[in-house]
Amino acid sequence: MGTAKATKAADKSQICRKFVTALQKIYGKSVPKIELSVVETMLFAACLEDNPWATAEAGLKKLLTSYFDMNEVRVSSVSELEQTLAPLKDADWKGLRIRSILRFVFETTYSYDYEKLRRQTLEQAVKTLKKVNDITPFIRDFILHEILGSHIICLDNSMLTAARWLGLVPAKADLHDASEFLKGGIKKSEVSEFCHLLRCLSTDPKYAPRFLDPSDTELSMDDVMDRFVELQSPPKKKPAKPVPPPEPPKLDKSIPPAKKPATVAVPEKATPPKPSTPAVTSKPSAAAPSATKGHPVKTAVKAPVPPAKAPAKKLPAEKPTPAKPATSKTVAKQTGKTVSGTSSKGTSAKPAAGKSNGTRKPAAVSGKPTPKKPRK
Repeated sequence: MGTAKATKAADKSQICRKFVTALQKIYGKSVPKIELSVVETMLFAACLEDNPWATAEAGLKKLLTSYFDMNEVRVSSVSELEQTLAPLKDADWKGLRIRSILRFVFETTYSYDYEKLRRQTLEQAVKTLKKVNDITPFIRDFILHEILGSHIICLDNSMLTAARWLGLVPAKADLHDASEFLKGGIKKSEVSEFCHLLRCLSTDPKYAPRFLDPSDTELSMDDVMDRFVELQSPPKKKPAKPVPPPEPPKLDKSIPPAKKPATVAVPEKATPPKPSTPAVTSKPSAAAPSATKGHPVKTAVKAPVPPAKAPAKKLPAEKPTPAKPATSKTVAKQTGKTVSGTSSKGTSAKPAAGKSNGTRKPAAVSGKPTPKKPRK
């Protein structure tokens, strides 16, 4: 909402009269008056803030009749006072302020009679009310206006919100600035009527929600009556804003993205050459010395065979040639012994079976050796 433009005092007065006349057609011309003591007026101001006049009167009457006296109200808890003032808006805060007012009066006079405030000047009364804890600007201004008859515009938060929406006061004005701004256009005798009608408008459930929507244009007091006519007309429906498509989730820039692991080139392993199959090896002969008991046989450590460039081809095993039958004479010449089981006629022994590699093994000799002939 924009700020209200500067307006002359004569223009303010004329606009305020038009505004009051328009409000009288809705809420009437009668202005309620109170005839209460100073302490009761202070309590009524606490109940009246941001509430209609009739509701505040009912709340004060319930408060005074629900407790034995004001001393019992002073020593009560805030939650108990909140339950008593439940119909009022912000009943918890009102209970706290009522208790603070009664404590101040009792600690000052040791009673609940504070009529000496009527005999003070405006400056003295302002200094006195500043000593009260939890008091608000509205309660202070209302007491000064009703007790001392000062020329003060009593505004609470709901009345200030309505005045901003209508353009009566600048958009950025607080309670004090707004009161001083309206003071130049409202006479002292017209303060009660103006504040009462503005309170009726600001607390009317029919119009109160409308005051929460600020205006997009700059307003001045010249726009007050136009805004009041707009307030009485039904609210305009604002076109629905197109719903934008959902945006993809944004990544948090504070978290660095995970780096991909660097690919390391692994050198190819050289495939070792396959060991060549050795050529046909001969099996150990049966005549090899066997290990005796207690003497382990030392096995020969084979030397590592260097890898051959090309595997050696297997040679076909040679077929064993049949051995010729050995005669007694040939055996005698080779071994110097006679073969057992042979006759004198020279019958040969059975040939020994050879191995697969074609080697020939001497036949086993059995029996007694034949004695050699002595040399002549």
